[in-house]
Amino acid sequence: MAGPTWIERRVDLRWHDADQLGHVNHTLYLSFMSEARDRLGVTALGPRAMAELVVVRIEIDYVSEVRLEHEWVTARSSLLRVGTSSIRTADEVVRPDGVVAARAEAVTVVTDRVAVRSRPFTPAERAALEALL
Repeated sequence: MAGPTWIERRVDLRWHDADQLGHVNHTLYLSFMSEARDRLGVTALGPRAMAELVVVRIEIDYVSEVRLEHEWVTARSSLLRVGTSSIRTADEVVRPDGVVAARAEAVTVVTDRVAVRSRPFTPAERAALEALL
């Protein structure tokens, strides 16, 4: 059985990402993961995904610290499931030494920006997303 297909993004750490002891703030892990989820959406649905996909739930486990001296992390996202109007992803932040620093599962919905509510995926959108499974 094959492993997940990860969509990855390298994220460089910046001086102001860390506290005085060099620890990267835990809230930034969510931002790093968001960059990978955005790339996953754009890979499947094109640039409009940035305006139409909205995170409605995320559950995160912090596994290991990231320190400023790591210089960069890899944020990655993998599609787990496609629903009627939502997707579930597995998201990770991985240090340069290969250690997973955080794991999360997120639920993201596709929205109708005019009606300001979720909408079902079109058959073409569903097929494009399912190609990543």
